[in-house]
Amino acid sequence: MLRCLTCRLGCDVLSSEAVGWHAARWMAEGKIKETYTMKPKARPPAPQEQSPSRFFIVDNGAVRDLEPQEFSRAPVYETVGTYAVERRFVKPKDKADLVYEGKKPPKQTVPVLVAHDGTATVLASWSDLESNPESLMDVKEVRVARAVKQVFVLKPL
Repeated sequence: MLRCLTCRLGCDVLSSEAVGWHAARWMAEGKIKETYTMKPKARPPAPQEQSPSRFFIVDNGAVRDLEPQEFSRAPVYETVGTYAVERRFVKPKDKADLVYEGKKPPKQTVPVLVAHDGTATVLASWSDLESNPESLMDVKEVRVARAVKQVFVLKPL
């Protein structure tokens, strides 16, 4: 049996909807605030190994791996790293900035936000993400991506 922090009564079942309602209420009252922590995931494959899973495109708002023989007008990105997003509640006096565990991503990369439903958003820079950490609310992972310059070779028929 769990004791509710709001009304101090015993609760038989504590559902995620009830927790979300209480968290929203406490945030509105200024008792807690949200912070987001980005934890690095497993490293991508070695650079000499040109696997197609390292390269992806954002097509109609969804992230897809790029096949080696595939042609697409969408920009091609290379995965440099991946972060898992963890949402935490902190006391109002604590700092509520975006926190990176481990190394910060390189400045010449861009964040690609992948939501729980599979949709993706490419941001212009890391400063956009740091100035608006609330955009991580429904994000499953953040890919550290570098835009790849595409080269087209014309062959005679």
